[in-house]
Amino acid sequence: AAVCLGLLCLLLLAIVIGLVTSLNNMTQEGNQFQTSLNSTTQKRNQLQTSLNSTTQERNQLQTSLSSMTQERNQLQTSLNSMTQERNQFQTSLNIYEHFVWKCLCFLELTSQICPDGWITFSRSCYFISSESKSWDESRQDCLRRGADLVIIKSKEKEVKDGLYFIYTLIPKAKYVSAARKFRLWIGLSDLETEREWKWVDGSSLCYSYWAKGQPNDYGGGEDCGELRPAYDGWNDAPCSDGRPWICEKKTV
Repeated sequence: AAVCLGLLCLLLLAIVIGLVTSLNNMTQEGNQFQTSLNSTTQKRNQLQTSLNSTTQERNQLQTSLSSMTQERNQLQTSLNSMTQERNQFQTSLNIYEHFVWKCLCFLELTSQICPDGWITFSRSCYFISSESKSWDESRQDCLRRGADLVIIKSKEKEVKDGLYFIYTLIPKAKYVSAARKFRLWIGLSDLETEREWKWVDGSSLCYSYWAKGQPNDYGGGEDCGELRPAYDGWNDAPCSDGRPWICEKKTV
């Protein structure tokens, strides 16, 4: 019985030793697994952080790309607008150069035709007197110069806000100090038939630019036409009155 009890004790001791050893091994393996788990968790957290950082950078890059795309589109729109403006400017420049070239050619031509002291304008030569005479005397002076009193048959010689034609010529005449205050004889009268106004070439009015309320034949003796720049239009006046005058000679 003592031997059996001793063997049983030895067996139990061996079992306990084995269990303790196994428990130690399992504890060691558990610690290693926990260490591995902690390491894996740490790596996972690092990867998650890296992923979050990468996602944030991607979003920032996407935002930058969108902004750059918008700026590119704006630049393209601006470029298209500038290109269109350049083309329009080039077209205008071409038209202007052509106009200037024609003007220069015409001025070169008429400058050789118009006498000294005459003014070139719109394919004609014009002379503005420096003295005043009656309408008939003014016309005779023009005829002696190979011309006649100016005839205005279209809007070409007169434009908005007054007589551009006259305003263009008068400043070139040295004797004129205030263009808008002058009255000048033109080649218009109703001497043959009252209220039937005709030009000196015998043609009737197909275009008129009378000042407001004119012609009124004030006093019953206003039969000759004059320009009154101060009133922006034509006026009838007594033919015997003294006025400066404008002679016109066609160049072509």
